[in-house]
Amino acid sequence: MEALARGYAINVVTGPTKSGKTVLCNHVLSQAGNSITIEGGQVRSEQDFWEQIVHALDVPAEFTRRESGTKNDNLTAGLAASIPGFKASGGASAGIARTTERSIKYNVSSQRGALEALLESKTSLLVDDFHYIERDDQKKIIQALKGAVFKGLSVILLAVPHRAFDPMTVEQELEGRFKHIEIPPWEIDDLLLIPERGFNALNVESSNELNKRICNEGFGNPLLVQEICSEFCIKSGIFFKSNEMKKLNVSAFEESLNIIAQSKGFPKYSKLKSGPDAKKKRMLRTFKDGRSQDKYSAILTALSSLGPKPRTSYEDLRAELQNLLVNTSMPAKHEVTAALTNMSKIAKREIEGEPPLEWVESDDALVITDPFLLFYMKWASTKLSTSVTLV
Repeated sequence: MEALARGYAINVVTGPTKSGKTVLCNHVLSQAGNSITIEGGQVRSEQDFWEQIVHALDVPAEFTRRESGTKNDNLTAGLAASIPGFKASGGASAGIARTTERSIKYNVSSQRGALEALLESKTSLLVDDFHYIERDDQKKIIQALKGAVFKGLSVILLAVPHRAFDPMTVEQELEGRFKHIEIPPWEIDDLLLIPERGFNALNVESSNELNKRICNEGFGNPLLVQEICSEFCIKSGIFFKSNEMKKLNVSAFEESLNIIAQSKGFPKYSKLKSGPDAKKKRMLRTFKDGRSQDKYSAILTALSSLGPKPRTSYEDLRAELQNLLVNTSMPAKHEVTAALTNMSKIAKREIEGEPPLEWVESDDALVITDPFLLFYMKWASTKLSTSVTLV
């Protein structure tokens, strides 16, 4: 609200995936006035971006300008003489005044139409998942928005934390017109409100210790905590509010985690583990415990054994691979980074929704943004090893 009040800046709001950024911004914007939301994941080009805005604001693709006036037609003296009752003044010719009207049609540039409509209607622009948009298109969009922002347009871009400075990177002149608003991760006390209020609403008895155990498995993500609570209730035979106080079946807790890991995290994990289509059979890497995996599986196993963590540096990953693999199976740096780059491409092109991970080459680090993937990797490599096959 303070950023909107100050104005004259492009506001970039960042926070963990599925942490409530969109809900928060829509709530604030609804109080501030008119607003529209553009989904970055649905933008295929710069032109597509502007067309979505003009569609949302019902801006016409063309407009017609009508002109009217008076036109004098000159008649020769001879022609005037042939008209009974007509006398030409001035001898040689005479003028006849008549009314004229014409229509001129103009095509409306989608970019210009969008910006003018946003400014005239005082409508704020919210772009969700701005980091989905291709970098070249980001630059063009930012350059076009810059002038409108100076005229008072309110712009909010939503992105994941490691993409917070993309707008300023693609357009250096924005440095003085850039406002970063970081939404912090949910604290355990905030997350605890989910099971406390939810179980209470269902008339379900749960201890503070059990609630904390649920929240500790949520990687600081409210949606994942909700999923755990929901699945835990189902596995305890609780489907609706009962007049009598009911208890959760504590023995069903790990089964609930297993189901969530398999349904929410495994499909993404499986695609990343498979890697790109290989033209030849991949070399297997031998682990110190005797098992063998290709480099994609080995990298994911190393990431899992490190936590897993939302952000892992290449050095930490390499150290863990050295800890797990025999010396002769250790991949070179270019092999590891090539695999991480391919995983990023798979995450972006082959997995529906927001890419679950990204190899940030400039930082030499792998960022895992999807809490369900982190959740699967944690449980698949440890507590659920008897029911989940890693290889």
